Amino acid sequence: MNGNAQKLIKYMDGASKRFVIPVYQRNYDWKMEHCKQLYDDLVKVIRQNRKSHFFGSIVSVQSESGTMEEFLIIDGQQRLTTVSLLLLAVHHLLQKGKAISQDRQLPEKILKKYLIDEYEPEEKRVKLKPIKNDQKAFDILFDKDEEHIPDSNLTINYQYFYERIQQGELTVDELFDAICRLEIINISLNHEDNPQLIFESLNSTGLDLSEGDKIRNYILMGLKTEQQNKFYEKYWNRIEEFTGYEVSPFIRDYLSVKQQTTPNVNGVYTAFKRYVEDKYPFWRYALFE
Repeated sequence: MNGNAQKLIKYMDGASKRFVIPVYQRNYDWKMEHCKQLYDDLVKVIRQNRKSHFFGSIVSVQSESGTMEEFLIIDGQQRLTTVSLLLLAVHHLLQKGKAISQDRQLPEKILKKYLIDEYEPEEKRVKLKPIKNDQKAFDILFDKDEEHIPDSNLTINYQYFYERIQQGELTVDELFDAICRLEIINISLNHEDNPQLIFESLNSTGLDLSEGDKIRNYILMGLKTEQQNKFYEKYWNRIEEFTGYEVSPFIRDYLSVKQQTTPNVNGVYTAFKRYVEDKYPFWRYALFE
């Protein structure tokens, strides 16, 4: 494991980079209040003339894919996605003439350095790849002719930024300058590191994950990418959709039926893990046969 302080904008820079949210991660769930806090912080960065603003950590595993640098995001997808939404809102406002920058190249710079690879086909050009339904909502935001998905957190937060920027608390140039001062700890995992243990350690220090999020991670993380995608599409995503993304109560009820005892609301993950490892101790090995 290697870690170093780095500006977030530097981490995102480069058309050949891809940021992939693995299917075992939770969906994008930052709300408008989180976006408000981020924007308030950016305003303070400029007004208080701060040289940097710490924005948490991003934990990733890098894998080479031809000429592409692909980063699987283990932790930090909420921050990375939110800043991408903010940059996209800035780009669109500049493009439409609803905001003005002293740098004429700024809209193209934002788009081509941090958001897309212009040389890739249409379906692959967006650098950030969220999971399934989130990806659909995110990709649509790039298409000015397609109707947005109104109930997606990505759409709601993008619209919040789009409207707040126009209030003029900061000029677009000041806002972009503030974004450039966001600093992260870039933690890169080696292939011998255990992502599951790191995930659980991060969660134990305060990550706000649901019990269902932790169970999805436990089931899918240790599998090969092809198996992750297969099981997510065939089973997990269907459970999410049928339960209205309320997976934790569903699994709690499942365990109640199977064990004739109901686990604590905040202990569903622990109960599920214990149930699986007691009843099917070699389940993970069987998946590779």
